[in-house]
Amino acid sequence: MAASGEAMGGVKVAFLEAIAAVVPVALVYFSGWAYLSSYVGVFGIDATQLDVGFPTVLVYAFRPLQSWALLLFAAVVVGLAALVYKFGIRRQLFWWSYIVVILVSALFVISYVAKDSANEMAENVWRGKKVQAFANVSSGGPSADEYKLCQQDFRLYQIIGLANRLFLLCRSALTPCDRGVMYVINDDGRITYTANEIRRDVNGRQICTD
Repeated sequence: MAASGEAMGGVKVAFLEAIAAVVPVALVYFSGWAYLSSYVGVFGIDATQLDVGFPTVLVYAFRPLQSWALLLFAAVVVGLAALVYKFGIRRQLFWWSYIVVILVSALFVISYVAKDSANEMAENVWRGKKVQAFANVSSGGPSADEYKLCQQDFRLYQIIGLANRLFLLCRSALTPCDRGVMYVINDDGRITYTANEIRRDVNGRQICTD
């Protein structure tokens, strides 16, 4: 019986260690994906259509994870756990319930800060404060001509660059903070997709005058 109890204890410890190892990575991945999908979603891009690898998603998690709101949430979680433990609450049912509630709450908090951070980055694109990007195109026709004119006028800004595609925004010459054209360019220089973009913010002209 003692050996059986020790074996069960070992399994339990291994299970908890596995959870402790997986949960942080899962939260970081969720943070990166929430940021990425929110950011490209501002420009009408479906994130599920992007060929983004696991390491790249983790890189995108860096911005939302720096949020003060998330750091404050983590501090509250740790402080509350320490306070409860200090008062002698040791019941497993309580702690498992606490962990589940915290994890669910963390998803909502991460989603909020990721969306806020993504909107800030999209704002930089509309303001012309993100990286200017230039790609030689092999396509012909009106779209290519308009693209080349936009490139000559230095109105092209990168939305996101992937291994095989580049998403660029050409800000309007007349209302650069409100309207633009998105170009999707393959690695062979072909323009595969264009879309007219209109800023969602109703007060866009008031907060963006560049």
